Amino acid sequence: MQNEQKYGIIILVAQKRRVYIILKRKIKYYTKEMCKLFSIMAVALGLITAIILLKYKPTYKVTLSGQEIGYVESGTEFDNRIQQEVIGMEGKNIDFVSLDEMPNYELKLVSREQETNEEEIIIALKENAKIMYKYYAVILNNETIGLVDNIEEAQESVNEIKEENKNKTIKLDLAITENYTEDINSVTLESVQVAQAKIEQKVAKLIKIDQKTKKPIVNGILLAVTPVQGRITSRFGHVSGIRSGAHTGTDIACPQGTPIKAVNSGTVTFAGWNGSYGNLIKVSHGNGVETWYAHCTELYGTVGQQVNAGDVIATVGSTGNSTGNHLHLEVRLNGKALNPQNYLYK
Repeated sequence: MQNEQKYGIIILVAQKRRVYIILKRKIKYYTKEMCKLFSIMAVALGLITAIILLKYKPTYKVTLSGQEIGYVESGTEFDNRIQQEVIGMEGKNIDFVSLDEMPNYELKLVSREQETNEEEIIIALKENAKIMYKYYAVILNNETIGLVDNIEEAQESVNEIKEENKNKTIKLDLAITENYTEDINSVTLESVQVAQAKIEQKVAKLIKIDQKTKKPIVNGILLAVTPVQGRITSRFGHVSGIRSGAHTGTDIACPQGTPIKAVNSGTVTFAGWNGSYGNLIKVSHGNGVETWYAHCTELYGTVGQQVNAGDVIATVGSTGNSTGNHLHLEVRLNGKALNPQNYLYK
């Protein structure tokens, strides 16, 4: 009985070993067959790919707002070009550039005859880009004088004008403002030099108006009346051979006998002949202010007389050191001669 059991076990082991050997052979066989199949498939796939690539190429289709606008070789590289050549576009007066949307890319196999058109797409994007331009307005007393494109030069020009006129009494509010536009062609830009010339002309007019409208006051005394009307023939400080020094007054040519009026009320302090002045009359207006009227034909005032602004105190003549009928007018403060044209005959 024991021998039969041993024998049965031996037979069972032998059968299992035989099955294992058979399975091993089958696995090896099918593995080889599968390798052959995969090799064939790989070769076939390679052939198919080669055939496809001979006829087609991988390219990115570019669309914008759902519309096809062309093809590019690389979406990433083309995005870089957009950043550099469109978004980063540089040019005169350009402040910044923006696109409403960036293009979309889709990888496609297209015919090798299909050409990419990066340059055309870049041009199209530039045409559709929103370009914001910056320019500068030079403003004088709330009035725009000129539009320029160079802030550094404009600021330098404004500072120069301010420095030149810092001691003037006119209102001079000069400023530069930044302005933006999408249509730079609608803005008339000019050079800073042209704008500066315009400002200087405006400032000169303001000075002239200021001088005309400014009350002619000397040390608190208003020179309210112009003594005569006429043409200025010799200005204060002028030097010539007919006098020993610089001219201490202003000469106004008038016909002989023209009435001479007192510039303001005061007291006559001198009325008579005074050497080269000829017939001279002096009026003291207080606060050390005195006016002299020389070369007169007739003198109507007398020393100590009180006169009012506009009173006729003499007539024009050519007495003393004179080359023709005129009034020699002097304005003096504490004995020092001032330029009458700073107050009268501006």
